[in-house]
Amino acid sequence: MQPTDEPSRPTRRSLLRAGAAAAATGLTTGASGCLSGLPPLGSKRSYGRVDVPDVGPPDYRGWLPAGWDRETDEDWVISYAEPGPFDGPVPEEFVARRGLFKSELDHFGIGYENYDRLVKTNLATVIEAAFAADEVASTLADTGYEPDGSYRGYDLYARPDVPRRVAVRDGVIVWTNQNRHTAPDLEATIDAGGGDADRYHEVDDAFAAVTEAVGASRFLFVGGSHPGLEPALSELGADAFRIEDAAAYHLLMEWYPEGDEPSEERIKRELRNQRHELTSEAETVDIEIDGRLATVESRIPLAPNRSREAMTDPPQVTWGGSFDADTGALTIRHEAGEPVDADWLWYDLEPADGPNEVEKEPLWPDRNSVGPGDEATVDLSDRPDAAAVNVVYGDDGVGFRMLFTYPLEDGE
Repeated sequence: MQPTDEPSRPTRRSLLRAGAAAAATGLTTGASGCLSGLPPLGSKRSYGRVDVPDVGPPDYRGWLPAGWDRETDEDWVISYAEPGPFDGPVPEEFVARRGLFKSELDHFGIGYENYDRLVKTNLATVIEAAFAADEVASTLADTGYEPDGSYRGYDLYARPDVPRRVAVRDGVIVWTNQNRHTAPDLEATIDAGGGDADRYHEVDDAFAAVTEAVGASRFLFVGGSHPGLEPALSELGADAFRIEDAAAYHLLMEWYPEGDEPSEERIKRELRNQRHELTSEAETVDIEIDGRLATVESRIPLAPNRSREAMTDPPQVTWGGSFDADTGALTIRHEAGEPVDADWLWYDLEPADGPNEVEKEPLWPDRNSVGPGDEATVDLSDRPDAAAVNVVYGDDGVGFRMLFTYPLEDGE
């Protein structure tokens, strides 16, 4: 039996991933984040009525147990996506968010575009789709995951290299990763999803109000110290994208303390001062105030479809690693998932003494493509200062995505 999940401590890699999340939610871009080249801030915004399409109920919050926040300072509470395929023109920021969600996952034999719903909390990631548990088990059998018992009707699997656990039943996967979840807890997530524990929205009024108002969306983030209009004043915020027919819609919601209800003019002022919080492609903006809840709705006409850069559609791969301390050799394995252009795969050494710039060194310099079963060896015999090795995805420019991190201090 594998040990229970343990929270990971903040490191350079968590700061880099925070930059990635920030870029994907419209905060910033640059060399330290994952994406570059998002469109400039728009200058054609006007205020008017925006009829945002209705969405389904916030069923995703059923996966978040009450008490999740007792041992973590994580900013985001919950993220939600309805992945599915998409072919038409969509906002650049929508594409960025999709790429962020996809690159953080292991591959379970289903494929991101086939997911119906994806929920990520600080405890776990939940995937809901039409599949049989045997399909996932077959994929896991070719990787470093090993059977690890069962829990409440789920088959459990675990692996120690980078501590990860998977719970599988027909139609549902619950996954934890020490590098992706700040307080990983597989069992608590399953308990909440099955109705065997109190849920967070049942005990927190602000979370209940905001999630009830925003409902479901194609992409959705809900959090406390969120990137929003007035994050220092509001208690909770939501950031959502919806897409229907010829337009996309970007929504920002904030819940304010009692006695500090916002005004429309105050929200307009914040939009002028912090224009990066609303996608640059928004042209029509609508502001609604309902007591303690402020809502900004924007409409984005869908421009002609344009080709997508490889950076915005990263591979979904299960990576594995093993370290030989005697020889200083680290082996990186592509275990399952999509083939990857070898020219876009690099490694970066993370020093033990603090942050540094990401340096890209070719991981498979003599290959054209890398797929399941392929291995690469990194010689660390002359780098005793290395605390971790990162697998980095990107071209030879400054942009990148962090696909996998092997922490040497916790290695084999």
